[in-house]
Amino acid sequence: MNIKQLTEQVKIDIDNLKNHGIFPKENNLYDFKMELNFYGLTDSIEIFMRNFAKDILSFGNGNGGIILIGIKENKALGILEDVGLNEVNLTILDKVDLNEITQKFQKVCKANIDIDLQCFQSGTRKFYYLLIGKQNQVIIPINDFSDYKLKKGDIVYRVSGNNKVANETTQDFNHFIQIKSGEKNKEFMEIWSKLLPEIFEINPREILLINPVLNKVYGYNSKDAILSSSEIDIDQNENGVFNIILRAISAGEIGKISDTEGKPLYKIVGEIKSLSPRDFISISTLEAEVKKIGDYKFTNVQLKIILKHLDWVNDPKFKVENPIKNTVNESFNQYIWIESFDTLKDVHKIVFSKEAIKQVFAVVQDKNLHKTLFGKDLELKKHTNINPEN
Repeated sequence: MNIKQLTEQVKIDIDNLKNHGIFPKENNLYDFKMELNFYGLTDSIEIFMRNFAKDILSFGNGNGGIILIGIKENKALGILEDVGLNEVNLTILDKVDLNEITQKFQKVCKANIDIDLQCFQSGTRKFYYLLIGKQNQVIIPINDFSDYKLKKGDIVYRVSGNNKVANETTQDFNHFIQIKSGEKNKEFMEIWSKLLPEIFEINPREILLINPVLNKVYGYNSKDAILSSSEIDIDQNENGVFNIILRAISAGEIGKISDTEGKPLYKIVGEIKSLSPRDFISISTLEAEVKKIGDYKFTNVQLKIILKHLDWVNDPKFKVENPIKNTVNESFNQYIWIESFDTLKDVHKIVFSKEAIKQVFAVVQDKNLHKTLFGKDLELKKHTNINPEN
């Protein structure tokens, strides 16, 4: 769980605690601490690290966690009591700077951690909660930190409500690997479900993604429970099989492309670039040609606004040379695309087809669009015979 999800969950827990006296059960998501152990120290950051460093690694390597501070726990009887924190504990926790804690963890495990520490009140008693976000990678101490009860290379994780070291025994390590494999499999399913809304009608293990740009095919690796890639030789000629499939999809014939079970070939990612060069014009030529045949004056800035209006670009302030990723809408590549000018120097520019002139001209000539697009009417060229009132 990330911090946002944990925040939503802890709000529910605090409400149950305040209004109903109900405590969440201690498990792999929750832990309780009655008070801080000072170790004879006065520095709030060091006290925090000695109390929570191992917990943060453990919950971070799991699914995230919530620690409620100020709760007395009798594990033998399974009884919890919301006693609250005394002034000394509250003063220490109030002084904790999470930026300093993050910097400390950079030295411990060379990784950024995601935590939040907040105070809350129930009646006259005050408490704190510590949220620890799930890490995308396994975080491991890079050295021994005896003060924090951490050893170099230890994989600390949460299991059965306790902190365990995964690589202490073969059995523990195998258990940790099984948990992580399950998580990756779940993440894999979630990624697919976001990409393809109908994911539950098509088993993600049966789906392949083809990327012709890199000549790769991606699919589910059941052995490692991950998305794997393999090299594949794709015929990129105009009449190659891949282009035939793409044209069929573009023509709305996707339902005719199916396997033996009748499931459609659902999605192809990447792009095919013709091996034969396309004729193109520059943005300055586009501007000049439209001005030559049009009746209105306009600037280069206004031209870019028109291109955004046509939905050819995603930002009217785009850079023509070496634009940022996803500037050009590939759905309109018959009018606009990115052409490489120097592969060694990695110079590429936005260019246009001659057909783009007609499309831009139509927008410039439509007086009803001027105020909407530019906030004012475009000025007529002196030689035009158009009646401004029309």
